[in-house]
Amino acid sequence: MKTKAYIVDPYSYSEEPVRYGLKLTPGLWVEGKMYWLMNGMEKLLHEEEISIQVKQEQIHSKARYFDMYVTNHLSFPRKVKLFFMYHHEFSTREHFSFISPSDNVIFHLANSQVFLVNARTSEKRMGQCTIQPYWDVSTGAIWSNKEKGFLKYAPMAKGTSASICSLDIEIPGNQTRKGSSWMIEGSSKTELLKFNQALLKNTLAFPFKK
Repeated sequence: MKTKAYIVDPYSYSEEPVRYGLKLTPGLWVEGKMYWLMNGMEKLLHEEEISIQVKQEQIHSKARYFDMYVTNHLSFPRKVKLFFMYHHEFSTREHFSFISPSDNVIFHLANSQVFLVNARTSEKRMGQCTIQPYWDVSTGAIWSNKEKGFLKYAPMAKGTSASICSLDIEIPGNQTRKGSSWMIEGSSKTELLKFNQALLKNTLAFPFKK
């Protein structure tokens, strides 16, 4: 059974988008405030003295992932949360998304396609994760406690929904730290989990140090 990787560049516009693709929107939580990168691959948060740069790299013909670099321009350390939100560009009632706690991954199902979503830093795997109605992102209904950066937990959803996962990181003064997220597309859960484990074990696939 053949597996292929597919990811839509969230920062480009196409007149003919792929029907069942996933779109990634990265974000950063800092001291009770949430910043989503809806447009562009770089963002300078002047009020936070933090800059963000997102790079898409191909590590294998079957998988791609996003590197999210966050730079702390202040002289003291900062604790932040990196967020990765995935949703179908063309949602229907037949789309289904769910969290697999035992595998610590998220699955998106669309037609005959299965998408596996994961994230990690050099030291930690995916932390919080939830599946929420996509329109709740703009209203702030995704939070159980926004001041502390806690997501409202929901393990599954059908239709127009988004999966959101986070990574907690501490950035020393005047330094940069990175978190990564990736998505694999295939036709079976078993196949995708095997590929995911192979990526996690392959240290060359995750060059976390700049």
